[in-house]
Amino acid sequence: MKNNKIKLNNALTSRVIDLHNQGYTDDFLPVKNEFFCLQNSENFSLADLNIQVIDQCFDQFSNTYKYIHTIETANGNKGLLMTDLMFADMEAVS
Repeated sequence: MKNNKIKLNNALTSRVIDLHNQGYTDDFLPVKNEFFCLQNSENFSLADLNIQVIDQCFDQFSNTYKYIHTIETANGNKGLLMTDLMFADMEAVS
């Protein structure tokens, strides 16, 4: 019997699962000049984060490319940020 399921976002989903397996389990959102962690409801300033662009994958739902970033906080939290824009690690630039 043939599987007729449509496979969408395979590359994006696989990349996120791989990063989750590496310990990047929290989800972050940019809010004003801070980043909000969905799992613990904490806000972090950019100075308290190490943000690295890891990959760019096509999102078949929005028909746009998404940048996948890893985020590590000063207190040890690790997570992901997916955006249409690329955020740079500001400490590495200065």
